[in-house]
Amino acid sequence: MKRLLAAMLLLPALAGIARANGGAIFRSHCAACHRPDGHGVPSVYPPLADSIGNYVRLAQGREYLVHVVSFGMMGPISSRGQTYSGFMQPWTQFSDDDLAQVLNHVLMDFNAKLLPKGFQPFTADEVKRDRAAKLSLSEVRNQRDVLMKALGGAAALKAHGS
Repeated sequence: MKRLLAAMLLLPALAGIARANGGAIFRSHCAACHRPDGHGVPSVYPPLADSIGNYVRLAQGREYLVHVVSFGMMGPISSRGQTYSGFMQPWTQFSDDDLAQVLNHVLMDFNAKLLPKGFQPFTADEVKRDRAAKLSLSEVRNQRDVLMKALGGAAALKAHGS
């Protein structure tokens, strides 16, 4: 019983460590382009803060987030009415767990207000499954286009009470 209680008390602390590792990876590898606060660089690198939390409302949005950090993306995109033309490099050197932690850091620390009720953090198993797709830069870009259309449709349905 004491071991169970000790384990239950450690879980929140361990979750904090996992997010801290994701934050450390973000600061050392992602912040150069997306800035430490996740607000990006105008016209070049899009903001991650207060923008991508809505993506995880759809299964294809979760998949896209894994794909974009795993395989990269190229080509102009629009975010919050501004166009960005930077290059997202693939981060193949990171483990599935590392990528899950980075995604959770960006979502929970920079997008908490946008996350759907009952948001489930990314797991290493989910990242591993989605990384198996082995997409090209242009395929990830096309996936983003499809996702943006789906999110627009989902927002319209929600606004009309459907």
